[in-house]
Amino acid sequence: MSTREIVEETLDNTTIDPSVTWTTGNVAEAFPGVFTTLGFTFINASVELATRTAFRNLGVLTKKQVRVSDQPEEMFWTVFAGRAAANIDQFREIANITPGTSATAVEQQLFGYVRPETVDANSARRYPVIVAKAPGAVLRLPKRHDAEFADLRRWRLAHLDSIDTLDHAGCVELLDDARQRFQRMLTKHMLVSFVSSGLADRVTDMLAGLDLTHLAPALLSGVGSDESEIAHDLWALAHDEITLREFTDRHGYHGTNEGQLSGITWREDPTPVLNRLADYRAVAADSPRAPRNRSREQIETRQRALAELQAALPRRKRGGAARYVRWAARWIALREQGKAGYLLTFDIARAAMRRQGALLVEAGVIDHADDVFHLSYDEVCAGVTGDRRALVAARRAQYEQRCDYRLPQAWSGVPQLTKAGESQAPALGVSGVVTGVAASGGVVEGRARVVRDPSTTELDDGDILVCETTDPSWVSLFLVAAGVVTDYGGLLSHGPIVARELGIPCVCGTENGSYRIRDGQRIRLDGDAGTVTVLG
Repeated sequence: MSTREIVEETLDNTTIDPSVTWTTGNVAEAFPGVFTTLGFTFINASVELATRTAFRNLGVLTKKQVRVSDQPEEMFWTVFAGRAAANIDQFREIANITPGTSATAVEQQLFGYVRPETVDANSARRYPVIVAKAPGAVLRLPKRHDAEFADLRRWRLAHLDSIDTLDHAGCVELLDDARQRFQRMLTKHMLVSFVSSGLADRVTDMLAGLDLTHLAPALLSGVGSDESEIAHDLWALAHDEITLREFTDRHGYHGTNEGQLSGITWREDPTPVLNRLADYRAVAADSPRAPRNRSREQIETRQRALAELQAALPRRKRGGAARYVRWAARWIALREQGKAGYLLTFDIARAAMRRQGALLVEAGVIDHADDVFHLSYDEVCAGVTGDRRALVAARRAQYEQRCDYRLPQAWSGVPQLTKAGESQAPALGVSGVVTGVAASGGVVEGRARVVRDPSTTELDDGDILVCETTDPSWVSLFLVAAGVVTDYGGLLSHGPIVARELGIPCVCGTENGSYRIRDGQRIRLDGDAGTVTVLG
């Protein structure tokens, strides 16, 4: 069987318990693409400890359970062929001992679907501890979350300009600082994700009891996410209201493949941002499509939906319904803020890693600064010496090979890889339909643009974005797109949240929509029904 040491060396699990079920689900949004050795070993233990600490803070886990197991089957996450996967069975066990949720609810909210064999087996054995610990942890979290995020913004700007002057010891010290900050932010983010899922469940359950499920996307919109600010500042940059340096100071930690430390951010290469400015420049300040106007409209949409909900309730229950909707909106915004928070730590870490890479080039250890990403975190911190070119070449070749393959959405044991661009699902002809989660309301028709890399794609007004998943760097396409279709995710995934903030229809969790829909086909996206139909 695989061990943690083997996984960190190979970035794979070739022998693992066949009964354990895994998913790419939302974890593919957090850490998309293929890990390098440095990227994975930098965060592996921190992700596991952050997840377990979050559940301990709620009283769900004990202090003794906050540890990193040597067995991947006992961890909340691992990698297969270099790609991140979450342990559905571990999350299901957490749901079974947590009041107010269930295994089926967690699977639906976190991963966008529920396995047919999933059975709720709720137990009250941890309820007394949870009742004692969870309320305080939850009530204190929003202010602490805001404070930590603001501190991370200041910390990033304070260090960026001096990283190129650091020596080895300075890089190691800064990397350790970034790693600790990453773990603290991710701990809060995991707790926020769990609580926001529970609040969303309460809202959707309430709607189901009133036969008003169609209101769910509207009630979960207008929350004020970090991506709304990116969209507005892109517009402001296009209209010369802010400078490029001001934009990258605020949002430069985003970029293509931003969830991987080897990715290139807008701070390092602003070309993808500059290439989108003409689209934003064409949107006048008084246009309904202007980001600020879209945000206001979505707040009004949420208020109208809330009024409809309250009208269907007895007077005594209206105040409680409004509170749940308000809390859900606040925690969904925190969910997006949390992701932005740990990406801030990534930006400092990747800059320090590239500086360390430059020092290793000077020492003759590697040929190029980015080769450092194919060394382990322990090696880098210990002060790697000697020629590592052959090791780097072998790991780079394996990394590049893995980039050509994809994991399934869910599986047990060892997954069957598929070649990128290939799918066993047949392409859709005219009148063909794919279904998914109705994540943001509205109906649009337009040309499908199947996108794998947002930095190299040109969208025209009215095009419908079709992709596997999205991260914040995709937001520059959202203003132009008429709608969004994704393979992965549920109602609280990144793409649907941003689509609701910008008021465009979205269907997510189609599983293979980006492989069944062909680029250039004319399609109808129904964000109310959760369907995508090929028109021609």
